[in-house]
Amino acid sequence: EDDEGDEAEEAGEENDRPYNLRQRKTVQRYEAPPIGTCLTLLVFNFLSILCDRCLPMNLRAEDLASGVLRDRVKVGASLADVDPMNLDSSVKFDSVGGLTHHIQSLKEMVVFPLLYPEVFEKFKIQPPRGCLFYGPPGTGKTLVARALANECSQGDRKVSFFMRKGADCLSKWVGESERQLRLLFDQAYLMRPSIIFFDEIDGLAPVRSSRQDQIHSSIVSTLLALMDGLDSRGEIVVIGATNRLDSIDPALRRPGRFDREFLFNLPDKKARKHILEIHTRDWSPKLAEPFIDELAEKCVGYCGADIKALCTEAALAALRRRYPQIYSSSQRYQLDVASIVLGPQDFGCALRSIVPAGQRAQAPPGQALSYVLKPLLEPTLAQTLACLMRVFPHTELLRFSVISDTDNHLLVKDSYSEDEECLGAPSIYETQSGSPKKAASCTTHKPFLHFTTSAYQQPTSYRPRLLLTGPQGAGQSTHLAPAVLHHLEKFTVHRLDLPTLYSVSAKTPEESCAQVFREARRCVPSIIYMPHISDWWEAISETVKSSFLTLLQDVPSFTPLLILATSETVYQQLPDEVTNLHLYGEVVCLSMPEEAARRKFFSDLILVQAAKAPHRRRKTVCALEVLTLVEDPGPRQLSPEEQWRLEEQEENTLRELRLFLRDVTKRLATDKRFQIFSKPVDIEEVSDYLEVIKQPMDLSTIMMKIDTHKYLVAKDFLVDIDLICSNALEYNPDKDPGDKIIRHRACSLKDTAHATIASELDPEFDRMCEEINESRRKRGDTTLQAVLSPGDGFSVDHLERVYSVLSQCIYQHRRDYDKTRLIEVDTHTHTHRNTDQYDVQVRSCQRELYCQECLHIQIIFDDSSFQYTETTPPHR
Repeated sequence: EDDEGDEAEEAGEENDRPYNLRQRKTVQRYEAPPIGTCLTLLVFNFLSILCDRCLPMNLRAEDLASGVLRDRVKVGASLADVDPMNLDSSVKFDSVGGLTHHIQSLKEMVVFPLLYPEVFEKFKIQPPRGCLFYGPPGTGKTLVARALANECSQGDRKVSFFMRKGADCLSKWVGESERQLRLLFDQAYLMRPSIIFFDEIDGLAPVRSSRQDQIHSSIVSTLLALMDGLDSRGEIVVIGATNRLDSIDPALRRPGRFDREFLFNLPDKKARKHILEIHTRDWSPKLAEPFIDELAEKCVGYCGADIKALCTEAALAALRRRYPQIYSSSQRYQLDVASIVLGPQDFGCALRSIVPAGQRAQAPPGQALSYVLKPLLEPTLAQTLACLMRVFPHTELLRFSVISDTDNHLLVKDSYSEDEECLGAPSIYETQSGSPKKAASCTTHKPFLHFTTSAYQQPTSYRPRLLLTGPQGAGQSTHLAPAVLHHLEKFTVHRLDLPTLYSVSAKTPEESCAQVFREARRCVPSIIYMPHISDWWEAISETVKSSFLTLLQDVPSFTPLLILATSETVYQQLPDEVTNLHLYGEVVCLSMPEEAARRKFFSDLILVQAAKAPHRRRKTVCALEVLTLVEDPGPRQLSPEEQWRLEEQEENTLRELRLFLRDVTKRLATDKRFQIFSKPVDIEEVSDYLEVIKQPMDLSTIMMKIDTHKYLVAKDFLVDIDLICSNALEYNPDKDPGDKIIRHRACSLKDTAHATIASELDPEFDRMCEEINESRRKRGDTTLQAVLSPGDGFSVDHLERVYSVLSQCIYQHRRDYDKTRLIEVDTHTHTHRNTDQYDVQVRSCQRELYCQECLHIQIIFDDSSFQYTETTPPHR
């Protein structure tokens, strides 16, 4: 009794002490995650930060986390850095207007070596491997590169196309830019034949100088070595495009690097007409050819991009004229698209609203003679053009030129017929197997290269100059000279006046004058326009005068470089240095308009326009058509390609989830404490189990649900684990010691599963799975899509078997609507029998049809959906 008392006292003392819960540390199991998962999470987190920085002003972060925007962001996050850039495959050479010579030269460089290698093999030559596109913006440099990439990717011949924009190869790390260039050329060499296109190459390879950064000098040196170094470049064509030719390092323009240079100038009338025809060829009804000619005549100074914008603006003007009521409402109406027809007023409105890109900085020197001044200056303009035709015969190219986009430019330009040999030209070969006459001519000492035939092949100009002079206010500088330049729009015009000499403070007037002559001589035939030459000559210094006269005398005699000048002073009063420049009838003296011209000038204003009735001050109010509202089309949907990419990415994420859940379930099932929950309850041993428990659950069923893709989030997995625990607590009361052990193990199973998920599952990965579940719930795949989506490759017999199983399942489902039982049909076709065997068992709260060998499918009915899952491909 004393011992028992002592033990009771000790127990009492122990009970009096405060009981502290033991802080048991959770076992941290380290397992290296798959590399793909880590990279996906890193890229996703990094791009999420970038997307937050570039969030649109009218959207919030919550807007991007729901709907189709979230799915598109998700697809782009995983594919933007690894997918190649997609080009518009519809752009071909027939979509480019006014650049026939450039296209044919590119064919010689890229296409012909692939189609006719025997020609290059015969002469042991290599085609040019580099070309440079330069010219004003919007003239088609990048468009030609896209068309070349598409033309070289037709049929069996494939040419790799690499594109770099501006300075995207540059990096803040030392040597990284050079490494990127070497990798680019190595990749192009491996995938040869290939094309490398550098857009805005002046940002990558600027002029090397002492004022330039040393980093750019290293990049330029690397690019020069890669283009023409000791290593053979092989079948790699390098194309560069720039708007600033003078900003590129001169070493790039030497032979072996950029062998050819193509000037993309503003299109002339024929080129503008062709561009208009390209942009309007799909219109219905089609535009008349006379209207296209007149429109091309009025689009002087427009580049290809301006003409495209003109067509777009005209279409919008037609829409604005036909349906003005849609601008006053934000709702969508039913429109009759066939009733939207473009008219001349729409193109007139577009011409007034569009300012060409080349005219935004400064007005063009050429301008057509206005309709009002034609009666006064049209005879003088005709006289001036006749004089110009005599002084500058290259003007004939504008009238009699047969060069167009539809003709073969090279055949016209290089039409060296074999008549030269018939005229007695000596043979250039050592032995001649032809006629004896030609062989005998080889012994004579005649020059091989002569230009006696150039007089009839092309016009010849001897120092062409033209001076328009007359009294003050005769219009020679304001109207007549711009009209002449408008007529000569095909030639490049360089302006030389006082603003040109003194506007750039970094250059001296002598340097500016030399720059004008240098650019004019580089792109002959060209024009140097000198307005107000009398005032200009009096204002400049003697040094500039000497420089100008020296530069003018240094121009070769037969160079087609026209000097067009105007003077507000009578010819006799001009300085002697100016009059000495025009000695061969190169002066057009203007006089005051005659009476007939004045009468014609005022007749339209007084007799026609003044006789018209005045316009009404109040405009007629027309009743607008009542349009029918169109129902809201709903939220934007993903394209089929985006849908496929999204499903593929979601499946990759869910596959990682299933691998993780299988590992957790396997660890729980192999634990001796939880073996009692690894299999379903035997109904024969416990007959009243289904009467108490309405939703049985065990670890084997959970594993089967994992295999059949039932768990999209870990939360659903834990719900089934909690269901196992609640079923054990409900069926096993806290009375018998055996029941207590089962209850203890069930609670331990629940706590272990929750602790494992909380410690080993990445919260970011869990959030991604939640988003996938929510996205699939909103997309809501239909039953028919679920049945048909995995059916590729099934034979007719298999499809008939699926149909019969589905029919039986639907029939049984309708017959017994109580969905608290599972009907499992095991279908197995034996080779020696013509009938199927079916085994029906009660398992759980869903209906599942499962075929072990021949028809491995599973159809599941629940309260909200109908799912179809293929576990193993069928035997074909």
